[in-house]
Amino acid sequence: MTNKLLFCIEQEFSPSSIIGSLSLFETEKVNRLYSIQELVTIFRQRDIEVSSQYANDEELFEEQIFQTLQEDEKIMYHTFLIECETEARASSIFNQLENLLAIKFVQYDELNEEYDLVPNDPKYNQQWGLKKIGCESAWDLSLGANVVVAVVDSGVDHNHPDIAQNMWKNAAGNYGYDFSNNSTNTLDSSGHGTHVAGTIAALTNNGIEVAGVAPSAKIMAVKIFPNAIDSVCAKGIKYAVDNGAKVINCSWGPRTVRPSNPTVETAIEYAYNKGVVVVFAAGNSNDDVIKYSPANFLRVISVGASDQQDKRANFSNWGKNVRVAAPGVNILSLSRNTSGSYSSDGTSMAAPHVAGLIALILKINPTYSFDVLKYFIVQHADAITTDKPVGKRINAGLAIPNVEENLLRIEATISHRYDGVSGCASSAQTEAGLAARAWANKIRQQYAHLRYKRSGWLDGIARTTSGRRPNQSRWCYTIVTIRCYIEFYKN
Repeated sequence: MTNKLLFCIEQEFSPSSIIGSLSLFETEKVNRLYSIQELVTIFRQRDIEVSSQYANDEELFEEQIFQTLQEDEKIMYHTFLIECETEARASSIFNQLENLLAIKFVQYDELNEEYDLVPNDPKYNQQWGLKKIGCESAWDLSLGANVVVAVVDSGVDHNHPDIAQNMWKNAAGNYGYDFSNNSTNTLDSSGHGTHVAGTIAALTNNGIEVAGVAPSAKIMAVKIFPNAIDSVCAKGIKYAVDNGAKVINCSWGPRTVRPSNPTVETAIEYAYNKGVVVVFAAGNSNDDVIKYSPANFLRVISVGASDQQDKRANFSNWGKNVRVAAPGVNILSLSRNTSGSYSSDGTSMAAPHVAGLIALILKINPTYSFDVLKYFIVQHADAITTDKPVGKRINAGLAIPNVEENLLRIEATISHRYDGVSGCASSAQTEAGLAARAWANKIRQQYAHLRYKRSGWLDGIARTTSGRRPNQSRWCYTIVTIRCYIEFYKN
């Protein structure tokens, strides 16, 4: 149990009026999870006349800025953090918030844990995982040069000679940010993050220790441990997105069964909508991953662990939400505070193999979105036989040659209204397909100079409105909103 709560206010309600009117907040301090200061400052600089009407930043934000945000951002900026005096007090407030119409969700701000097992050797001289997934042939085509991969973890030892050259820095010279301690010092506190980072981007052909899957990628250190509560994790993910990461590796998750984590899932949705791919370790509980968020979330690539015989590691979580498997047993990688390395087991070790593979792919074709990659890496992977489902085992040697570097992909969200019978799913499917084809034909005309490859629609929702006229005849219409895509060859 914890004395901290996270809650989100529905977007049609004003936070100040809700928080101010709730008598349950007697001694607790309520803060926004994400600061609005930068957005307010930009608005005040851009529109001085309107801004002058607001002395209060909160009112300016809610009345002028909030409605311009994307849906996922609205959820994020209506999420608040409460620190209660006791766990009993937190429980009481939780129960009351849970039943309020104005509250979208409420959750405890729980601590997460790293998904590794105890290291079994101080030195392991064979990186069997890189050979198993065919990195040697993949490196002929891509090294992942300058693709930024955020390691949201325990920090990274940026002094290690086998990764120092590949560390990302911002304009101020910082390697990232420590949200666990609110500091710019991102040095590794446990060794976990350095091991993960080494699997992704340790240098190769430098005569030092080990090689990484993407040996020319850049590592952004986002430190969330040892105080990896949900609010810290969510802010770490948002920071990675806002600072240019293209891939985010998360080798951690809940300590116990927790099927839903709205705060962190919203941050992942934000990453998805910004075109950033989030990779999660499936977990080490030998259980169905559907019980563990965020690894079960559909906007992440969830990774199970396999061994040298392409069997499921006996600790690895499994299930239909595990997208792919990757080597996760006796994985040799970098050790913090030394110039050496050690081997470790865990889905924590499997996930960075996938993050590295995605960096290799994005270097060749940066237009590949999450929705493309989640199918692409499975399509170009090796089928393995396991006792529980963990998907295919990734194969960089197979995937990289099949990346279409000259592909132009266009995506759009479109809405289409039609008259139809309430609840008629078949009509919605048909109308969605017709709307997608009409959109694709329009785009094909605009890009007639390019060779068409394929088009389709990914997902969507249908909302039906119905009623009766004064003469009791029935009226009904449905609005279908779908995400469409179309692909062309550039030459």
